[in-house]
Amino acid sequence: MPLPGRRALLGGLLAGAALSPSGPALANLFAVGKRNVETFTLANGLQAIVLPSRRAPIVTQVVVYKVGSADETFGRTGAAHFLEHMMFKGTDKVPAGEFSRIVSRNGGRDNAYTTFDSTGYHQTIAAEQLDLVMRMEADRMTGVHITEREIVPERQVILEERRMRTDNVPASLLDEAVREQLYGRHKPYAMPVIGYVDDIKRLGVNDLAGFYRRHYAPNNAVLIVAGDTTTEQVRKLAERHYGPIASRKIGPRQRPSQGGTDLPQKVIRADARVVEPRWSRLWLAPSYRVGETKYAYALQVLARLFGGTETSRLSRVLVEERKVGLSAWASYGPSSLGLTSFDIGVHPAKSTSLTAVEEAVTAEMKKLLDGGVTAGEVERAQNQLLAAAIYSQDSMASGPRIYGTALSTGSTVADVDAWPQRISAVTPAEVLAAARHVWRDDGAVTALLTPAEGSR
Repeated sequence: MPLPGRRALLGGLLAGAALSPSGPALANLFAVGKRNVETFTLANGLQAIVLPSRRAPIVTQVVVYKVGSADETFGRTGAAHFLEHMMFKGTDKVPAGEFSRIVSRNGGRDNAYTTFDSTGYHQTIAAEQLDLVMRMEADRMTGVHITEREIVPERQVILEERRMRTDNVPASLLDEAVREQLYGRHKPYAMPVIGYVDDIKRLGVNDLAGFYRRHYAPNNAVLIVAGDTTTEQVRKLAERHYGPIASRKIGPRQRPSQGGTDLPQKVIRADARVVEPRWSRLWLAPSYRVGETKYAYALQVLARLFGGTETSRLSRVLVEERKVGLSAWASYGPSSLGLTSFDIGVHPAKSTSLTAVEEAVTAEMKKLLDGGVTAGEVERAQNQLLAAAIYSQDSMASGPRIYGTALSTGSTVADVDAWPQRISAVTPAEVLAAARHVWRDDGAVTALLTPAEGSR
């Protein structure tokens, strides 16, 4: 099952309310129309979001649980992802492996994902089959078989997944080591979503069944249905299938308010398998929920104008003008229950050293910190983010994912709806202040990915 990257949601929350830019924002910003969204909550605490759309006679159902790998403990990492796999191993009503086959036989598709803060299950199918997939999803909310017979072969599947995506990919191994330095070893967000090898081998029936009982409950989940349906239809089906499931006491979710100690740090991975070297630097950064949250919207604009596109500062100077990089980027994801990171990276051009790349990036950062940003480039970055929000409203996948991520990390539907207005209100002064707050040595880890012979 997919393990999506942390930057899966471009610019954070990409859906929103009708806006007329307020405050000091410029007048030439795109207007993002209000998305048609309706909500209700069942008596057992299940939150439901409906995103009606008549563009096609299909629906997408997503159930997002407010639990992810960052809710695990060291020594038992990988439980959230392992349980995601086990959710397809059958119930009394649906035999092992039949869930996806039934969806496929009815012309649909399904999948699941695990992140640091949430776990989601989704199906896209003809509108008249919503009752079918809702019935099956509700069934496995409480009735999944977690047995040694199913765990043993699935463990090998997961170990192979880790070998393919992490252990055989030098960049992924480097990223894993960087996170341990940035967030603090054995801390949430430092441990890999898929888990460490020894932990995957150790997890058993009691571990997974206990995790399932603690976290999989209607009052710890969000149901999102998008497509050719109505709130009345969704409510009726939700009451029928999810309504009888009893709520359970859910413990508080813990996230540290500080990152790793003894920063700055440098992490180097020299590996014979590296074909394309990489220089990158990550800084601890506030999210929507933790840290100096007032900078979250300005940091999205900063990431976009500094390295978010081929016309951004980094790409224009390092790639086009100076030709020291093949590509350059900056990214920031605010939708985290705890601290997050602001990342800058460059793939160096042939014969360019990683030291030269670092000097070039540092010079561009200094230029921004000393000279600020212009109103024009802030406006361009804002319009790029707002355009993405407009396009996202045509997607059957992005809407449910955006709302599911928001509600599983402490934000609300109102926060999602207000996102365009908050992005539009960001000023050049706020972008500069955000950069100065985050771009500090005492919150940074520099990562070098090199061929085995060294860092050139």
